[in-house]
Amino acid sequence: MKRYRVGAMAWVLSALVLPIQLFVALGWPNHYSLSRNTISDLGVTTCGEYSELGQQIRQVCSPEHAVFNIGMVASGALVLLGAVALHGYWTRLAGQAGTTLMAIAGASVIGVGLLPWDVSPAAHDGFALLQAAAQWIAMMLIAVAAGPGRFRKVTAAVVILSVASFIMFVAALGGYEMPWIGLGGAERLSFDSLALWTALTGVALVRAHKLSAQVRERASLRRPCDSTAVSMCGLSAENRT
Repeated sequence: MKRYRVGAMAWVLSALVLPIQLFVALGWPNHYSLSRNTISDLGVTTCGEYSELGQQIRQVCSPEHAVFNIGMVASGALVLLGAVALHGYWTRLAGQAGTTLMAIAGASVIGVGLLPWDVSPAAHDGFALLQAAAQWIAMMLIAVAAGPGRFRKVTAAVVILSVASFIMFVAALGGYEMPWIGLGGAERLSFDSLALWTALTGVALVRAHKLSAQVRERASLRRPCDSTAVSMCGLSAENRT
């Protein structure tokens, strides 16, 4: 169906938040550290010294914060749109629950972008936590609905990586020094892995749609419609795509 193709493309495009992060980070007058600075620091609207309850003190100045926050809203909207359009693609109840939770995750990303961390820290963090929790469960449900195979294994690995990294991120917020990756690296592994999974799942769905279309085309060439059934064949093809 066309709406499934639209949903898949929306998930692919939701990855725009990743190059936007790079663009905004490169615009910092002082060096943006992948290990010391958080993702949310890119959207902070006022330059200054920030910390996590007195821990992880860092200098933040993001001149292109508006670009980051708008990018987050756009990315969240694309995840939400994709989830709505893909609802029903996985016909099992687990799949339908998964796309519903992905819609919640997308709406949460919109909330993160609309409420920068320095403007409303509690709401910002709450939306980020809701996004992560909703997407972790959604990914597991979609993997179950998709059935055994490579997709299920890859999804399980991404969930494990994201949850483990989130635990490290929380520990770093409490003052624990995370070797090599630091506060920012742990957060990035946790949340950017979710963004990558969404985009790559969209890519896989687009490819599956193209393959299905090719199979249908070959089948129609092997069994062409006769003159009395042309209209029925055309209607059937239109409904399937």
